[in-house]
Amino acid sequence: GFVQRCAQCDPSVSGDSLRRANKSLDHIVQHGVRVLSERLYLHIRLFFERLVKRKWLTNTEPYEQIEALIKEDFKKYRRMDNPPYQLLVAEVHRRVVMEYLRSIMRGRIICTSMKMRKRMAGRLRDEGKQIKVLFKDLESPSSWLDSALSHISEIIQLEDVPSIQMEVGILVREFPDVRKKHVSAILNIRGMTRQAERQEILNIVKDIENCDAGPSPLSRDRALFSEVPVTSEVHCLNVGLSRIALTASSCVSALRPRRRKTRTPVQENPEEVL
Repeated sequence: GFVQRCAQCDPSVSGDSLRRANKSLDHIVQHGVRVLSERLYLHIRLFFERLVKRKWLTNTEPYEQIEALIKEDFKKYRRMDNPPYQLLVAEVHRRVVMEYLRSIMRGRIICTSMKMRKRMAGRLRDEGKQIKVLFKDLESPSSWLDSALSHISEIIQLEDVPSIQMEVGILVREFPDVRKKHVSAILNIRGMTRQAERQEILNIVKDIENCDAGPSPLSRDRALFSEVPVTSEVHCLNVGLSRIALTASSCVSALRPRRRKTRTPVQENPEEVL
């Protein structure tokens, strides 16, 4: 609007000058959005560090604090004009979902039972819904982000391989930058130790990648998983084998004849015998 008013005041301004002016203003807006979103992140970073850990399974405080701080900051940001505001809320929306994914990909929880899988899947699903409601109220234009946590929660909770394959296929279709390492990390979390089952599921990612071979790189406003590293590669097969090895070692130790220790007999005092 500012550039258009300048053009109306001076009709001699060339189209190239107007384009350069718009480009400069876009750069200023983008820089401002980065500064504001980073400032907000610094306030809530400590709460992100507490996500997807064992205590998080029974403690809703980290998410509640994240939501409360975002709402408080956006009371001020809502006064911004619409294009910059939409860029800011979309960036914060993306950052929140991405930090959840980072926490998941660290592999700090390995589910060892169906009950634990259901609990973890339930927490991800519930907080995913809360994130969706929060950013819908803030009028985020990036609703495409909302299904990521929902799909991951289903992959963790589902029991049979065909259903998991279908959910992985949907996840990869909706988020084309998902890679095998991301799906492998999710399978680690759900405690899937059978290599044959893991390979059947991971092949889905490979098949979709082959079908979509040669796509143009995703623009940053549609990229998500490509910016989420897998920082803890926990191979469940190795974990399972380690447990078997430890169990076997314990059994062998129990069966091994114990060496008798020779002790010097203690002379009893007849007066102390009851």
